[in-house]
Amino acid sequence: MKSERRRFRRFDVALDVAFDQEAKAVAGITKNISRSGLCFESPVFDHRLNEKVELRIKLPEQDTFIPFSGNVAWTKQVADRYLVGLEFQEIDKAAKVEILDYAYDLWIETQKRAGAIVQ
Repeated sequence: MKSERRRFRRFDVALDVAFDQEAKAVAGITKNISRSGLCFESPVFDHRLNEKVELRIKLPEQDTFIPFSGNVAWTKQVADRYLVGLEFQEIDKAAKVEILDYAYDLWIETQKRAGAIVQ
C-alpha cells in the first residue's frame, strides 16, 4: 500500500486562478487545495522549481481575485496543459480561511450526495 506523504487533506475544487507570464495574464483552474498549497492546471507555465510565483484566485461568489504567492513544488506537462503544485508562501490569513472553508463546504456536500455522510 502506498503511504500518504501529505500533511493536510486536499479538497478537489475548481477555482479560477490567474498569473502573469511574459507580461501576459494567464488563466488557469485549481484541481485541489489544502492548508499548505494547491494544484492548478494551466495552458502554459514557464517557471522553475522553488521559484516564487504571484497568483490570484477567485471564489465563485466574489467579483475580485485574491492575490497570493507560492513556491513551485512540482510541475508536470500533460498533453497540451501543465499541472503545477504550489506551496503557499504569502496569503492573507482571512482569505486563506475563506478559500479553505469554501473547499471544505463543497467537499461536505459531495460526501453527503455520495451517502458517505448521513445527516
